[in-house]
Amino acid sequence: MPHILIIEDEPGTSWALAEGLSDDGFTIDTFATAEEAWSWLQRGQSDLVITDLRLPGMSGLDFARKLARSRNAQPVIVVTAYGTQETMNDLAAAGVAECFTKPFAMDALRRTVRRSLQRAALRETAARRRRVA
Repeated sequence: MPHILIIEDEPGTSWALAEGLSDDGFTIDTFATAEEAWSWLQRGQSDLVITDLRLPGMSGLDFARKLARSRNAQPVIVVTAYGTQETMNDLAAAGVAECFTKPFAMDALRRTVRRSLQRAALRETAARRRRVA
């Protein structure tokens, strides 16, 4: 079952995201800071990350940039109440799969999560085939 990390400092939003996605059978771990999530990733593995943009300490954008530079980069979806065009451009440059402006429809997020996981699986399959060939 795919594993999702949620990084959200607002407990109510974190809970709502986890509940909405666990209905689809995903394994979910939640963190209040990007630093906690990064520490967890050094010991564990995740298939997708959903992060708030504005967090205490490391921002969601900085987390996405750091993750993109790592060996095991997975798709990142950002949720934010502060979605300026400049921010959207920065997120796209960091390789963020999608950005949702709060409030958003959970069904749309769930579709994006499934689509992002499918794309990541296809990329991994293609990469494995290239390594074998």
